[in-house]
Amino acid sequence: MAISVPYFTIKTKSDPGELIFRRRPMANSQARLAGRYTLEPDIDLEAFSCRAVIDWIVICFWLGRKTQIQWLKRDVDSALGTNCHVDIHDEEPGGVSDKFDVTIQEPDLRKIRALCDALEAKYGSEILPAVRAIEISVDFKPKDPDDAARAKLYTALTRHFWTDRDVISRPYDRPRFTWGTKAEAAAEKKKKHDQVLMHLPKEEPCVNEHFLISTEHDRAPFVDANYYVGAKNADVRWRIMDKVVDQQNRDAGTFVPLDDADKRVRVEVTLDRPAVERLGVTFLEDLPNLHFARLQKSFFTFMLPTFHGTGKAGRPLGAAINIWHDQHRIRKFLKIGVIGLKAMDDARERLAKKLRRQEQGRMVANGLKMQRPSRVGTQKAGTFRAYEELNGRVSDALGELERRVGAAFSK
Repeated sequence: MAISVPYFTIKTKSDPGELIFRRRPMANSQARLAGRYTLEPDIDLEAFSCRAVIDWIVICFWLGRKTQIQWLKRDVDSALGTNCHVDIHDEEPGGVSDKFDVTIQEPDLRKIRALCDALEAKYGSEILPAVRAIEISVDFKPKDPDDAARAKLYTALTRHFWTDRDVISRPYDRPRFTWGTKAEAAAEKKKKHDQVLMHLPKEEPCVNEHFLISTEHDRAPFVDANYYVGAKNADVRWRIMDKVVDQQNRDAGTFVPLDDADKRVRVEVTLDRPAVERLGVTFLEDLPNLHFARLQKSFFTFMLPTFHGTGKAGRPLGAAINIWHDQHRIRKFLKIGVIGLKAMDDARERLAKKLRRQEQGRMVANGLKMQRPSRVGTQKAGTFRAYEELNGRVSDALGELERRVGAAFSK
């Protein structure tokens, strides 16, 4: 059995494509997965190279003496051979301070270590250079350049991306996608963004709970849009994109188009100070102690949904209800992925608990006992299972990044 999912572009005119999902029976002894099947994307991951990189890093320098921002920026740019963004903190009269944040794109860690030594020699330092934020990306590049291959992989990644963090309760954390800036939207008088799950802030909670269960208002992301999870100000946030340009400056409207051989699908996680600190990274010198490969489980997880097999034993009525529910679950997954499907499952469970509480009093009054609901599949992962092949590719790429970082800090 196979199900095809169409995908569309919005920024460019191109024929719609499709990604096929194939039904695979579960060969698993876990009770929560017994008698179930999964839908796996028909995509050859070996046709893509997979590489993890530090996309950018923000380093806080607390100098031993005060200086103006332009002089520090000159020293930083000269040492790194690039044009870095520098922010000043606690600015004093005369535009001086001893505390600066430096954002470094595509960081060369050896050059950064040399920069730290040079700044300490010139200005002194109050504390070691600290890591304020970092963005880590995993790139999938077709070994043979192919727009359709990237579109299919983007579709698969947005459907299977998973996080244990609650990205549903707060609307600004929810999955969404954009295909332009606010300025472009204002100029064209058209919106350039959409939410994956419908949410109406002024409606009653029961209405928005209905949107979690219903599939009518779900929106699948365009394959040439940026897909986001996590609020803009969250300490952990993600983006999945088909990267076809580089060195983009949205304010100036400039960018460098990538050659076909360099175009790639990217999954990136941005970690701000609280999240960085939880990883045990305070100072730049802590980076080689970070186990990058372990970040896969926390930040680069992909899961497969599972559904009831038609041959699973059970009462005919119960089996029919399960199949009916799974038809809606499949529709939810194909549109908006496992995050939306898990939100649907959780909303259905909340509704079921509410109905059980309402009926329990009536049944007790009539001398009846309510059967306890099954606890199977009530763990955080529910009835989802790890997408082991994809997770393995990501873990290997992060492990290689870990080795490169370690080498950059070796004497």
